[in-house]
Amino acid sequence: MRQLAAVVLLASLVLAGCASSPGPAEPVPAASPADEAGGPADAPAPSDEGDEALAVFRSALEGQSPSAPDALVAAVQAAGFERSAIERTREVDSLGAPVTFVQIAVRDGDGCLVGSVGEGEATAVRASALGSGRCLVGEIVTVD
Repeated sequence: MRQLAAVVLLASLVLAGCASSPGPAEPVPAASPADEAGGPADAPAPSDEGDEALAVFRSALEGQSPSAPDALVAAVQAAGFERSAIERTREVDSLGAPVTFVQIAVRDGDGCLVGSVGEGEATAVRASALGSGRCLVGEIVTVD
């Protein structure tokens, strides 16, 4: 009798699970390169139009490597930004392994120019400064 009760209970659970199923699953489309980069495929590319400082900053980041942070800082400085206004993240992680990208920022008036250098194209955006007055969050390397 116990076995019959267990079989009935199991059967009712299985049927209950089938009844609450929303139906056949929709196929998931393959991710496009734009989706993997974090944005929709039809999103416009960021524009430097009308923001000369951002265009100069982004240009300074092009061709730089996260494994050569001193050269990255030198390129940003050579582009006309004050060395004392530059911040960057570390080129190694907490275990001493090389990072895949380095973030670099320059304080520009009330805001910041924030860039990322790694594998692929360098990126840069204009952002608000943090409440602390810094541009980057976490452990940063200040450039004096």
